[in-house]
Amino acid sequence: MRHVWLGLLAMAIALPATAHAHGRQPSLGQVSFDPMDPTHLVIRGTWAFLTTRDRGASYTWTCAHAVDFDRTIEDPRVAVMASGRVLAGTFGGLSRSDPAGCSYTLATDPLLNRLLVIDVANDPFDPHAAWIATSPGDRANTVLYSADEGATFELRGSFEVGVLLERVLPAPSDRMRVYTSGVSLATATEPRHAYVWRSSDGAHTFDRTEITLIDVDRTDYGERNVHVDAVDPTNPDVVFAHSVRRTTDMMDERLFRSEDGGQTFTPVISMPEITGVAVSEDGMHVWAGSWYGGFYRSDDNGRTFATLDATLRVRCLSYRPGELWVCTDDVMGPFALGRSTDLGVTVDPLWTFQDSVDDVGCAACTQVGDECPAYWPDVEFDLGLATATDALPADPDAASSCVDGALPDAGMDGGRGTPAPASCGCRVGARSPMPWLAASLVALAIALRRRVRI
Repeated sequence: MRHVWLGLLAMAIALPATAHAHGRQPSLGQVSFDPMDPTHLVIRGTWAFLTTRDRGASYTWTCAHAVDFDRTIEDPRVAVMASGRVLAGTFGGLSRSDPAGCSYTLATDPLLNRLLVIDVANDPFDPHAAWIATSPGDRANTVLYSADEGATFELRGSFEVGVLLERVLPAPSDRMRVYTSGVSLATATEPRHAYVWRSSDGAHTFDRTEITLIDVDRTDYGERNVHVDAVDPTNPDVVFAHSVRRTTDMMDERLFRSEDGGQTFTPVISMPEITGVAVSEDGMHVWAGSWYGGFYRSDDNGRTFATLDATLRVRCLSYRPGELWVCTDDVMGPFALGRSTDLGVTVDPLWTFQDSVDDVGCAACTQVGDECPAYWPDVEFDLGLATATDALPADPDAASSCVDGALPDAGMDGGRGTPAPASCGCRVGARSPMPWLAASLVALAIALRRRVRI
């Protein structure tokens, strides 16, 4: 497989550099469910957040600029709160929306103000609560807890300098059980080590288990990290994690299973770049997917796996009772977002890049309604909605803002805008399709794979 990608890379280098505005292949990467409203979901893309309030029948979009993440390198982790508020972990802190999703501000609590927030997870026992992992490189990484949708925070766990956290994951059946994962960085005498940490007291203290990385000392390839992925909803001792390789490493990653609370791990399946793991509500079915093609299901609690689709290029997997949501590769496949109601046997397409519309779902003079329309030409270009002869759009950050000339309302979130009904959003008509090959190959030339923190 590697020689195929190198050939594509060579082709990409020969193409004009203006074929792709964001500098990487557009894709979806996470589906987040509203814990109170089953019709409301937020889907993270490389270029924006998508929101549906009718269970996937229609979508609005929120530009990366409004959320305050760098669309060229960041893939923020997202959680939706009981009020509809969105929490997003960014390199610059925790970005927090209003309930309508029309205004975002960075949390200013000293526990995470301007620190890299690497993960955000819903608390399974309280729809208003969230777990947050900070991961600055120059100080202790921390696990925080917010009981009020990201307004205030409580410090739970703190890790020694030199440890970089990557994930925080509470167990759905035990409010005291919390897992984290990450690495201790290499020193002059020690290579990097990867760990899964387990807490049985609500993340105040942790016990760690090392997962030995393969070829960690090599400079050309080798495993670099471990991400904890999922906990069996019925058994807090059954946990899944996977190894993470370098961004240019085409070798397989390993999915591990533990049935003793993370004290020992057993590899159960491997594939090139594991991009999704999900577990059914009864714990019996476990799904896993690969960035480069491969969609698998286990029917024995994750001990063994069978192939559902050997060619499906999975970008994310998210499960809630009766529904498996699947992000896929719209560039080399037929759709970007689908849903399965038969345990993954069939995946019904819900949304493709061609379905994108310029509707932010917010009034023009809310923050989102003010800032995001200027980015639409760039989004059209990236998603292949512009005509093949269109020039690269101008820098959206240099564009003027409010489309109707009015000023943002000062009555909410520090003057960044008042939420408005979705009917106030802007809409643009149909667009012409654009060939995908040039755009996707140039994205490969810049970054064969999309991770930036491993």
